[in-house]
Amino acid sequence: MATASGNGRTAFWLATAAVTCAAGFTVWALFAPAYSSGETILEANPEFSARVAIAAPLLVTSTVWLLLHVACRYDATWACRAASTGAWLLVAFALITGFSIGLFLVPCAVMLVIAASLTPVTRS
Repeated sequence: MATASGNGRTAFWLATAAVTCAAGFTVWALFAPAYSSGETILEANPEFSARVAIAAPLLVTSTVWLLLHVACRYDATWACRAASTGAWLLVAFALITGFSIGLFLVPCAVMLVIAASLTPVTRS
C-alpha cells in the first residue's frame, strides 16, 4: 500500500508540474519576443488558429490534472483512461507542431503520460 500512495504523490506532482509547464509556455507565448523583430507569437500570427494552439496545451493539461484527481480520489478507472487519452493527445499535438511550438510542449506531455500511468486506481 505504501507504493500506491508513493505513486499517487509522484503522479500528483508530475501532473502539477505539467500544468505549471503549460502555464509557463502560455505566458511565454503571450508576452516574450519569439522573433528577431521582437514580436510575440500572437503578434506575428494574428490568426484564430494561433490562439487555439497557444491555449490548447494549458486547457488539456488542466483537464488531465482534474481527471487524474477524480481517478485517484474516487478510484475511477474511466477518469484515468480519459486522462491517459488526453495526455497522449498532447503528445500527438507536440509531435505535429514539433518544428514550431511543439518542442516546448514535449516535457509537459511526457510528464502527463507518466502521471497518468502512475495514478493509483483499481484496474479491472
